[in-house]
Amino acid sequence: MFKFDFDLQDDLDDAGAFDSSECRTEQQEKTSAKSSPASVQPSAEVALDQLLSSLPPVISYSHFQIPVSSGQYVDLARRDLFDARFQLISRSELENSESEEEETSQQDRSTALQFIDAPSDLVPGVYEGGLKTWECSLDLVTYLDEQEVSYRGKRILELGCGTAVPSLYILNRLFSTRTDLTEGQWSVETHIHLQDYNRSVLELITLPNVIMTWYLSRASHSYRGTSSEADAQPNDLTITPELIAAFLASLASMNIVLRFFYGSWELFDISTTGGKYDIVLTSETIYRTDSLGSLVQLLSDAQDRSGLATMTETKLSLSTSQNQNQGLCLVAAKVLYFGVGGGISEFVRAVEDPAIYPSRKEKRRKGKVDTVWEKTGGVGRKVLQVHWE
Repeated sequence: MFKFDFDLQDDLDDAGAFDSSECRTEQQEKTSAKSSPASVQPSAEVALDQLLSSLPPVISYSHFQIPVSSGQYVDLARRDLFDARFQLISRSELENSESEEEETSQQDRSTALQFIDAPSDLVPGVYEGGLKTWECSLDLVTYLDEQEVSYRGKRILELGCGTAVPSLYILNRLFSTRTDLTEGQWSVETHIHLQDYNRSVLELITLPNVIMTWYLSRASHSYRGTSSEADAQPNDLTITPELIAAFLASLASMNIVLRFFYGSWELFDISTTGGKYDIVLTSETIYRTDSLGSLVQLLSDAQDRSGLATMTETKLSLSTSQNQNQGLCLVAAKVLYFGVGGGISEFVRAVEDPAIYPSRKEKRRKGKVDTVWEKTGGVGRKVLQVHWE
């Protein structure tokens, strides 16, 4: 087990805005906390229907605000950790494994219960921090909000999604679009694929956050206008068959396809997901150097080489002119993850020289990394755009 040498406050301050942590520097040179190589966990897809069936009767959530350049805030919601903890405890008391798959799922939930209260502890190959909201995921939203990007009709992948804040922002944009558009304007599918190491994260946090994003958007107005919520408590969402049906109907009417994947990046096969992506996003995933090879390989494999020019409506500042024929690959990260060796400089080395951090594949493309957003002071943080040869 190891711990990043900074205090991450996952809770929100009284104003509802995310409170970024400051770094503790007295143990910056500690090497005993470095991780050992993790075992490779098989990669698999979990069906949306299966995730929906795991939802509890009521979900408690909190709003949080992300500051953007205009001086405004992007308002999103996420499930409360105490609520996820309660669900884990309740299920562990009631369940008895009846199959190997269910036993594996129960073990994953048991691991989640162990780490749900830990501020930043990680065990390579066991738990990779997906239950918590990390600062750089908000940085990625701040950057995306500065761009005039059309997400409709695109294939979008978020790797190591966890609470999936960048994808929640994109879904909020899609769900807030007028729903009375003609059928032809929704004829092209929009794919949003969410991947995390732990399946329990998808069940406990990712999907509930997606549903709350829909519920608090324009897309759920017709459901909220017909549902009876007189007894509902503030920031409590009652999960009913009618709500699930309305959620699925909204996805169908907007032609939005949600898919969920878990497991190791090394074994994540994009050929089973429909192919390459127009937009690939990841945040706070480069902290462990022994996983850089597989992450960079997957980023390279997943990124489409056609479509960025059509993806931006009026603004192309998020790419250089020579790379307008590529898809968009964004990585948000801290400059250095003290105690575990990872950071931006090592990630750049991995992208530019495939021999430094090799993956299981014999070859991968070289790339170039540009800084497109930066925060200095305290713990330095950046949003990087990766261009591939």
